[in-house]
Amino acid sequence: MNTPMDWSNVRERVIAVEEAERRARGHGPSPRPTFEPVLTPAEIAEVEAQYGVALPDEYRAFLAEVGAGGPGPGRLTSLCRVDGTWGWLSDAGYHWLLDPSGPFVETGGWVDRQVATLRAAGCEPTARDGESDHLDDYRTVFGDAGEEAWYLERGRGAVLVSENGCGVTGWLVVVGPHRGEVRDRDCDVNPPFEPYLDARGNRHTFGSWYLEWLERREEAHR
Repeated sequence: MNTPMDWSNVRERVIAVEEAERRARGHGPSPRPTFEPVLTPAEIAEVEAQYGVALPDEYRAFLAEVGAGGPGPGRLTSLCRVDGTWGWLSDAGYHWLLDPSGPFVETGGWVDRQVATLRAAGCEPTARDGESDHLDDYRTVFGDAGEEAWYLERGRGAVLVSENGCGVTGWLVVVGPHRGEVRDRDCDVNPPFEPYLDARGNRHTFGSWYLEWLERREEAHR
């Protein structure tokens, strides 16, 4: 039986670190709230009803107890409603929507997933490109929508949960056998999704990933 993640005092600890960093730079208190407001149980239920899946437990509790966005490894995207639809809002203004139609595909299975999609559409894939796999085939089969279809399928079952600068992003797996784990992805055309690992080489879940980040920041200010 999994031990529930304890988020007590995490919000206060993050705020304290943020304030310590501002003081060290000679700045006063920030005029903006550190975190986005927490979500109510009813709002979380709306998100889950919209997508037809339950959010991973640690992340679900974070939304309810800490905030729906704010500081984190990089900067957490904000889970919010835009034009009546819940999604994850990036600093660039993109509102990422979860595709819950299938499990998140790990890097090792991505080529096979593309081939299956193309064959289901009546297309036999051409030779795989070394950088973009079968992106050109998607453009051929799906026309103007091909590139977007390819990118969206790559992120199926996961959500953009953090932005770490220079195009580096963090993703939370929501659907599939690795639900609750987080993945690191660079900004290249077709980069792999790499598991975040702790010091022992174990895969991070959202909770362990976030708390490790916080502990490192606290240590830097002691």
